[in-house]
Amino acid sequence: MRKPGRYILAAVSVVLPLVLLLSSLRTLRALDGVRSVYLRDRAASIAARLEALPAIDEETLASIEEAEPGLVELRVLAPDGQGPDAEVVRALAEGRELFHNSEIAGQGPTIYRSYIPFHAGGQLQIARIDMSGAAADFLVVHARHNVLVATVAAVVLVILFAYVFWSRRRAARLVLRQAQLEHLAHLGKMSSVLAHEIRNPLATIKGFAQLAVEKGGPPTAELLGPALQETGRLERLVDDLLLYGREPEVRVRLVEWKQVWTQLEAHARAMINSRPIRFECEPGDWRWETDPDLLLQALLNVARNSFDAIGEAGGRVRVSVADSGGKGLTIVVEDDGPVIPDKVRARLFEPFFTTKSFGTGLGLSITRKLVERLGGRFWIGPRESGGTRAELRFPGARSTFQVQR
Repeated sequence: MRKPGRYILAAVSVVLPLVLLLSSLRTLRALDGVRSVYLRDRAASIAARLEALPAIDEETLASIEEAEPGLVELRVLAPDGQGPDAEVVRALAEGRELFHNSEIAGQGPTIYRSYIPFHAGGQLQIARIDMSGAAADFLVVHARHNVLVATVAAVVLVILFAYVFWSRRRAARLVLRQAQLEHLAHLGKMSSVLAHEIRNPLATIKGFAQLAVEKGGPPTAELLGPALQETGRLERLVDDLLLYGREPEVRVRLVEWKQVWTQLEAHARAMINSRPIRFECEPGDWRWETDPDLLLQALLNVARNSFDAIGEAGGRVRVSVADSGGKGLTIVVEDDGPVIPDKVRARLFEPFFTTKSFGTGLGLSITRKLVERLGGRFWIGPRESGGTRAELRFPGARSTFQVQR
């Protein structure tokens, strides 16, 4: 849906219910005024009946109350009486008011009270007539129903619009996601083809360079050392492309953590080389079912990312394992390097995205892929005390891991 059409639909979905609701409320308000007029007319008719009576007594008043269903109370007040009604009665007796009306709200229906002067037995009397608001409900009952229907219709229209808007947004996101997946699939295929095409000539170049170093002695080794180093970097790039381009095969077996961290520590020392980085891997007797090769690859990717972030400035990288409160197993990799900016962190798992001057930008994408293939989730974010914290969470490991005491 184009934006102008979307805006028109939004306006109609909001304005139309409001118009219906306001129209219903206006009708109800107008009928409330008619209701008051109707009750005042009923009170005036009762006063006219009193005017026509030759005498007023309790029996007469009781008969009028019985004949008028909406009448709550009928009292006749003397013009010179005392009490809370004295001021109103005096104003009517002196002619300063022709009649006086008021509303009394309580826990029950609203009472419409009218003070109306009349003559009985040649004397001026004041009738206080209390009419129940419920007696005129028949005038507004349909208006109330209209307000209720308009309110429900307005809510339904708004909900329907919200649902349509949400469903269209969701459909658009699904289409975009499908396009992204297809694009990534094409990238994966292209990466695999390129990696295979590069691997064979690269192996040849590396083999001849190593042979030349062996045959040529120290001068040749010094000249070809950088070439061999760059060849090793290209090999890692090819490995990343192959890992990204194919689904890793999972071979699950019972694994002891000490086997994993022993290999991890050995590889980490080689990656650190002479840089001033302290690597700590917390030992433990954890055992659970997983693929140790894929797990080691994922941990090495995270550790390499930490080493590169720390660089020559020096720092510490620590790996630990913990029980996630009975909800699985979590492997944590922490470093005290620079904090990852939010804008960069939002794109960390985007293929080929990197802030380094080297590398493919596939390391963390591959890590998440490996962790998900192992039935886990990968998270990376800032550490409270500074630096970065990465977590490899394996909720499915809760039924298989155990601690050897």
